[in-house]
Amino acid sequence: MVRVGSLDFPVETAVKADDRIRGLSGRASLDAGTGMLFIFEKAERLRFWMREMEIPLDMVWISEDCRVVDVSENVPFPDPETSLEDLPRYAPESPAKYVLEINGGEAADLGLGVGDEVEFLNAIAGRFDC
Repeated sequence: MVRVGSLDFPVETAVKADDRIRGLSGRASLDAGTGMLFIFEKAERLRFWMREMEIPLDMVWISEDCRVVDVSENVPFPDPETSLEDLPRYAPESPAKYVLEINGGEAADLGLGVGDEVEFLNAIAGRFDC
């Protein structure tokens, strides 16, 4: 579970490189109010793409000090014919160590934004730094 401000999101985690590469690719939907948390070894200006995605997403970029540093809203899924080289890349304005992907539009609908505090709860509490 990831808490952003006062909002709780049940999440799947993507810790291993293979899991981070696969992410939410190939899924026809994502339950409202849930997401996937990508966990990296260090904070950097990460770059994400939407390879084989079928749904739009919000990417919530989280710093190593557990604050939202950027939100990429309503990132569209690409045409399936788009080559890997031509896929747009998405990056935060500031270094991030974690990325929470949720359904496109949810960040704005829920009032989630830059500066919100982040806390990891339940199964991931204590395993990672937030």
